[in-house]
Amino acid sequence: MSKKNQHEPAAAPQPVETEPAPVLTPVVEPAAEPPAIDPKDQEIATLKDRLLRLQADFDNFRKRTLRDREDTTRRAAERLLQDMLPIVDHFELGLEAARQHHIKHNVIDGFEGILKQFQTNLEKAGVTPIETKGQSFDPNCHECVAHIPSEEHPDGIIIEETRKGYKLGTYLLRASQVIVSTGPAKDSSQSSEDSSQNSSQASAESSQ
Repeated sequence: MSKKNQHEPAAAPQPVETEPAPVLTPVVEPAAEPPAIDPKDQEIATLKDRLLRLQADFDNFRKRTLRDREDTTRRAAERLLQDMLPIVDHFELGLEAARQHHIKHNVIDGFEGILKQFQTNLEKAGVTPIETKGQSFDPNCHECVAHIPSEEHPDGIIIEETRKGYKLGTYLLRASQVIVSTGPAKDSSQSSEDSSQNSSQASAESSQ
């Protein structure tokens, strides 16, 4: 028996089964709930926003009302002052005629005093005359009634004023009527040369 056991091969060792390592999953904590908003705080924030909007609307309304009132006052002043300007024109024309006809000085002095009062009241109302003579023609405040050649004044310069213009602040109350220079008069020979050159150019273009 013992001999038989000595000749039998030893049994092979059986593999030991190992259990797989457990997979660790991260633990996700639930998000914290936002703190509850107090209804009173929410109502206060809403009322503040509404108050700011009302203040802005009222400020815009106040500015618009003030601007409309100023425009209405200015238009009324413009109409009144425009009606007064012809009176000032007639006084100035009358004084000029009186000086030319050598009227008594006391009469002229009286008219000049009245005209000075008119001009002072216009200045107090913000009315100022527009400068014209020797100035460049500006269509925004000047009205050209004639163009004449001038040896003394270059082209586009005002030579004479036929009716005085005025401004009310920065607004045009009445445009000045002026005579504007066209520059030195061209010689007849130069004019004929220019006309002949123009006619020859026109004939050449027509032939082409």
